[in-house]
Amino acid sequence: MKTALLRALIPALILPSMANAQGKLVDRRDQAQGWYVPVHGQVLSEGKRTEGYKLFLYKDNVELGMLESNRKGRFELELDIDTKYTVRITKDGFQEKLLVIDTSLPQDLVSYPDYECTVSLQRTASENVDPFYTDFPSAIIRYNEELGGFYHSEHYLSHIQTKLAGYAQATF
Repeated sequence: MKTALLRALIPALILPSMANAQGKLVDRRDQAQGWYVPVHGQVLSEGKRTEGYKLFLYKDNVELGMLESNRKGRFELELDIDTKYTVRITKDGFQEKLLVIDTSLPQDLVSYPDYECTVSLQRTASENVDPFYTDFPSAIIRYNEELGGFYHSEHYLSHIQTKLAGYAQATF
């Protein structure tokens, strides 16, 4: 009886340790297909969740499709890795927002976090905003090895927001 019980328990004890010893199912990206970066976003206007916006997704300047907003102002995308995308968000009465997302990853990286973002829409630009800057992306997002995830360039974001807010114009 004890022998039968031991035979039943041994596989239950050994199999999990063998599975752990083998490591992950995938150790390199070339071992599988369908790698993507999950993007979870929320759109705000005047500091509150908003609806009524449209999100356009581009890959290599070719439009892939359009998403209408949901009631909570949230959106989700699954972007192929090692690709550059542009996300354009529009809403009547508000400035258009462009996000450039570079999904390039280090070749040996097989585990990475989702990208979470919040996009704040501002009312249509005032007269003191240099229209030159309205065509620039609002944010440039890429993988940051030091931080271990996808992040926007804080320096670029603060610079472009200053220009779009009209604060950078000199008055004589």
